[in-house]
Amino acid sequence: MIFQEQMTFAEGLQLTAIAMGIVFILLFAISVTLELFRHIPHGEKKSDTKPAAPVQKVPAVETAGVDWAELEADEDMMVAALVASMEAAGENKDTNYRITRITKL
Repeated sequence: MIFQEQMTFAEGLQLTAIAMGIVFILLFAISVTLELFRHIPHGEKKSDTKPAAPVQKVPAVETAGVDWAELEADEDMMVAALVASMEAAGENKDTNYRITRITKL
């Protein structure tokens, strides 16, 4: 047996508090360490890649067509809107396309 005498309730609470304190201190230390990894430079980027295309402003388009309530009500229209936005974005994940008009055929 580890203890020769019985442990009191107060000693048990004290041991529990110390153990939990150690766990939280270690978790905080891990969190700080991981946060510091954000500030480490990842090395120089190669200039072999072509520069990003400049962002062009799109002229305002009238909002005639299907409104948001109709789009939410009709599942086929919602799927069409999502597919259209995926096709417009292509492989570029940094695009910010906005669907301004959907017309039923």
